[in-house]
Amino acid sequence: MLRPVTSAEPRYYESRYIRANHPQLPRALWVRETLLRPTAGAPTADVWVMLFDPDGAGNRALKQSYPIDTAEFGDDEWTARIAATSLHDRAAEGVVTGSGRSARWDLSIDPGDADPVRLLTERAYAARFPTAKTTVRHPLATFDGLLELDDTRVPVDGWTGSVNHNWGTRHTPAYAYGQICGFDDAPDSTLEIVTARAALGPVLLPGVTLFVFRHAGTEFAVRSIRASLSTHGRYRPSSWTFGGRIGEKMIEGEIVAEPSDVIGLTYTDTDGRTKYCYNSAIATCRIQVAGKAFERAELTADRRAMLEILTDTPHDTVPLLA
Repeated sequence: MLRPVTSAEPRYYESRYIRANHPQLPRALWVRETLLRPTAGAPTADVWVMLFDPDGAGNRALKQSYPIDTAEFGDDEWTARIAATSLHDRAAEGVVTGSGRSARWDLSIDPGDADPVRLLTERAYAARFPTAKTTVRHPLATFDGLLELDDTRVPVDGWTGSVNHNWGTRHTPAYAYGQICGFDDAPDSTLEIVTARAALGPVLLPGVTLFVFRHAGTEFAVRSIRASLSTHGRYRPSSWTFGGRIGEKMIEGEIVAEPSDVIGLTYTDTDGRTKYCYNSAIATCRIQVAGKAFERAELTADRRAMLEILTDTPHDTVPLLA
């Protein structure tokens, strides 16, 4: 059943979102339903709608906030509803208006048959640390329907993407996060990866790189801090290099995005502080894979990878659109 969300519950955030890429063009959508209960400031339920289309109508982003009592989130029936919007495993629809702007979408979702991706160990999901959790319910979903954002109308026909779920008591203080829902010449291969920096008081700790890579019927995953001693990751605002080697499995790669392919967003953490999120759903990922488990290969996702970087500092080269 759906559960109403109230402002009296302890500090918490939760996001349920979809993203999808056009099958040929560097064009993508991202729709997100978010709850925020901070220790400072009013709790809100936020709807985010983004269109990445730098070669066409231009990048667009719209965020509309509602009172938290307009939201209902369900777990058994995995559904999020905020005001006149809803999202679940097989559909997303909604209308938002405000400040002279509007968005409307009506999307059907074929979730596919790929198993969910869990980036952490079962123990970590149950523990207080890390404070941020994430899963991909459907890493190879297909989307059809329509998205309208302001004066731009975008038919969605066979776009590939994912259905996702994030939650926790606090955002990871700084991170790079990537997702590939099918590579150009390996459409059934996926990658979920993060380089995250936790904090000890005001001090950021060294980054920890975790990933789940599925390719050629094999899963190669690093989900624990201990196993991450064999991985590495280094990122800047629009580029990220990473890799990992365990036993006879190895990947090395990069995700890069041009500034024109990135949308800047302003987040509020559960402590009331402002964070800056730089997201591209049309970044480019290149990786090399090797080892006895894989035939040596180079895989590319050209302007269809997700790259998201969270930081305390805004960057002048990318405008904040929402």
